[in-house]
Formats: sequence, structure tokens, C-alpha cells
Amino acid sequence: MRFLDLRDCSNGRDRGLRHGAAFAGEIASLVELRIYLASRISGFTPAGLLSVAEIHLPILENFDSDLYEELLGLAEGAGRTPAEMVVLNQYTDIRDLDPKKWGEAGGAEKLPGDADYDGGCTMLWAQTDSGPVFAQTWDMHASAMPFVMMLRVSDAAGGDAYLLSLTGCMGMAGLNAGGLGLGINNLSSLDAQPGVVWSAIVRRALREQSTDAVRDLLLECEVGSGHHYLACNQDSVVSVETSGQRRKVVFTGEATDFVHSNHCLDSEIGASSRVPEFSTTHDRQEAMRASLDASPIVSIDDAWGRLGSHDGYPRSICTNMSTPEAPHAAATCAGIAMAPRGRRLYAVAGFTHNVKPEEFSF
Repeated sequence: MRFLDLRDCSNGRDRGLRHGAAFAGEIASLVELRIYLASRISGFTPAGLLSVAEIHLPILENFDSDLYEELLGLAEGAGRTPAEMVVLNQYTDIRDLDPKKWGEAGGAEKLPGDADYDGGCTMLWAQTDSGPVFAQTWDMHASAMPFVMMLRVSDAAGGDAYLLSLTGCMGMAGLNAGGLGLGINNLSSLDAQPGVVWSAIVRRALREQSTDAVRDLLLECEVGSGHHYLACNQDSVVSVETSGQRRKVVFTGEATDFVHSNHCLDSEIGASSRVPEFSTTHDRQEAMRASLDASPIVSIDDAWGRLGSHDGYPRSICTNMSTPEAPHAAATCAGIAMAPRGRRLYAVAGFTHNVKPEEFSF
């Protein structure tokens, strides 16, 4: 699995420049791919999509100047525009925006419905005798798989973290040196708005040491669209669902385990969200819930094994729904598991079925 260590960079701009220059060719490919997909799924023209992406830049700068500078550095290092880097990082949120309200609509024939289910992840948290564990698949358009990588960053505020990421992305899930982990599920909002680039929210959250601080950040942050975030350390856990304009805490350790996929558990958030027609979210939620009910999680290795389940394939926890006719349909593009007490992290790029992960630790 490719790995980029950015700890010796002195500031956000330097981190972005290093990252962007190291993967300039791949970043260019992913930018073009995501402009194409987001335009075809949302109905924006490519020009309209980039126009609304520009609106996100001052929001990010106001949220965190160091991460804003990192995104600008990414653009400069890769030879792309800042707006294009917003599309790469904010892909799932920006395609939820209504082009009639936020930009230029028309001119892009929508993809067939099978492209509408490419944002799926299955998440579990469990308390074990050796401490809590957290694990999730990262499902996305299958064409994203070649771009998966790991980052290690230490930013201006002193946060040291490993992050699952993509070339050109600031981070999608990870674990920091203090043993706080963060994961995410995509939710499709009906009330999406321009907001803070969600990969920057992940990075900002991983500077924290307490789940209470992450909870407060998520409840107050100007998010753009729907996500479920779970933060955990060896002592506590919190999960927050958001739509574009609503936030709700949905779990704080009331049970010994917890499962979340890509539909809302809270009815208020659900009222501002939708489940895409071809989504497998309920199948995966039920499969993981049944797995944990049948046999509780006992270790990080056990949690990792559950991520590879093919029960009910292809509507399974580890999946590949893509075909030659639908190359951008959903697939498990990566997986990650964490043991906060031991500050250990497992990750793999690609399918999680019968795959031994790579280990990272502090």
C-alpha cells in the first residue's frame, strides 16, 4: 500500500505541495474522473460544478487556514486549480447540491441509475476484553480503487495521525497518536449546501484527544452534506449523523457494539436524506448486525475479518458491483481497522475479502 509521510513539512502549503507533486499524474486523472462523475450524477455542467466548488474555498479558509493552505498547495503541486481540488475532496457532498439552486444545470446526460449507489461503507465499533475496536470498509466508485493510499501528517496544531486517503485527498478516516480514531459513512442529503470540505473536517477532528471535542466540532461545523462520523478512543465513543443543515448524536456507547452503513438511524436526519435506489445499505447493515449478534467481536483481527464477508454477494459487506457496462459502480476500494488502546491501525487498498492488512502503529 502506498504511503506518504508528510511530518517533516513545516506548514500546510508545504504538505500540499509535497503531496501534489508526488502524485501529480494520478491527481489529474482523479480530478477529471470526479468532475465527469459528479456532473453526470448531479446534473451540473462541468463549468457549473467548478463554479460551485469555488464557493467552498472561503468557507474552508474561515474554518481552518492551515488546511486551506494545504488544499492550495495540493493544487499548485499537482498543476490543477483549487476548485478542481475541491471537487476531488468534496466529491460526495458536491454532487448532492441542486444545480438549479447553486449553479449551472443541464448539458450533461445523467449516468444510468446504477451509478447512484457508489457511496457505501459498512462500519462497526465494539468493546472487547482488550479494549474497543473500530473497523470499516470504504466503498466508492470502483474506478477510485487505484488511487487509494495512506498518509501520515503532523500539522501546525501538533496533530500526528495516520489517514486512509486518496491521491490528492487530505484524508478520509484515521487514528491519531493519542489513540483517537475517526471513521465516516456517506449519507445522501436533500438539503445539501456549500460547506467545509469534509476531508478537512476529518483532519481537524484528528487533532483532538477527546470524543467530546470531536462531537462539539461536528455539531458546530458548517458541513456541506450528509455523513455519519464515529469517533472513539480507549475510554469513549460518539457517533454523529448530519445532513446539510441538521446534526444529531446517535450513539455514545449505550451498547457493547454498534453498526452503521449508509442510511440514517435518526428519523430527523433521515427526513432530510434519501437512500439511492440501488443502494445496498440495508443489506450490509443487517449482515453486519447479524454477524455481531451471532458472535461478538473479540479483537481487531476479528473485526478485520468481518470486513471481508461475502455473505449475500454482491450485496455484501465486501462487494464489487462494477461491470464493463457500469465501471464506476460500487466496490470495496479499501478497509481500515483500529485498536485505540494499543494505537494500532490496519489498512488495505482494494478488497477486504481474505486479504491480510498492512499494520501501522505509533
